[in-house]
Amino acid sequence: MKRHRRMKFPFQHKLSSVAVTVMLSVLLLSGIAEAKLDYLYNLSNFNGAIASSWVNFGIDRQQKEIYVINPADQSVDVFNNTGLVVHSFGDEGQYGSIRGLALDESGSIYLLSNSINQYKVFIADFRGELNGVLKLEGLSPLFTEDFRPDRIFCQKGHLYLVDTQRFKLLVTDLRGHFEDGFEFASIIGVNAKKRSDYDIRGLTMDEDGTMIFTIPVQSLVYLITPDKKLNTFGRRGSSPGKFNVVGGVAVDDKGFLYVADTLRCVIMVFNRNDDFKFLGEYGYRGFDPGNLIAPMEIAVAGDLLYVSQSASRGVSVYRISRD
Repeated sequence: MKRHRRMKFPFQHKLSSVAVTVMLSVLLLSGIAEAKLDYLYNLSNFNGAIASSWVNFGIDRQQKEIYVINPADQSVDVFNNTGLVVHSFGDEGQYGSIRGLALDESGSIYLLSNSINQYKVFIADFRGELNGVLKLEGLSPLFTEDFRPDRIFCQKGHLYLVDTQRFKLLVTDLRGHFEDGFEFASIIGVNAKKRSDYDIRGLTMDEDGTMIFTIPVQSLVYLITPDKKLNTFGRRGSSPGKFNVVGGVAVDDKGFLYVADTLRCVIMVFNRNDDFKFLGEYGYRGFDPGNLIAPMEIAVAGDLLYVSQSASRGVSVYRISRD
């Protein structure tokens, strides 16, 4: 099993010396302000930037680390807040086919693994050492039959398992005890015959348990609150603030939503607390440092934005700042 000793790095690797600053014009009531995304670096090891395409990842907000699932061998690499790998686990196949992972406030890792006929949620410590398998209890028939979750999240002591093919959300506590769950196809107006046409692309959970996801064919971002109320926003188009092929979505603790457009190769910013007001967008299609190639999954941890891309572009990291 490959291991990297955890340590503090007193330096930035050489890619971080390239800072690409792009101004986002933000129209506020008080006048024109500026928001910035500064390109910092790509996630790297000691040999340089790591090539990958459309990887999934999880965030440890307590330790400010990012966990990246390697699709080739289903191992997990852990990166510190300077973008360097500090630890790896899972390369012996003990977790099977990992579809997603989440961390609780204590640092325990919940790894969602799917096989042909079943799914499991493994529990590991912060080093990735297996502690056991989560036993789900008290489930209704909606989740004991025809339920295959492919996304997992953890917020404030709750686990969220989402089946994006069958439009089901299961909520449990950290011991696997049923708390809530529902089918949300009818909430967003999708009937059974058309479910296969409504591919959920980006998906995240905010700290209050609101599920936020994108559906490219609709060019919309959907928000479903814990009390099952729906809100949406978005318009189809190729001009700034509009969705062409909408991808990943992320939310920060200040009420800002970040949405990737995979075709336009931009990251858009919206103010959730101001009727989803469009604040600006960053990006340009290309292979130069800071440019984007088909961005997909995105995540926010503090003032850092992580973007997973295609064409072996790896995961790029940007600093968010606002005036």
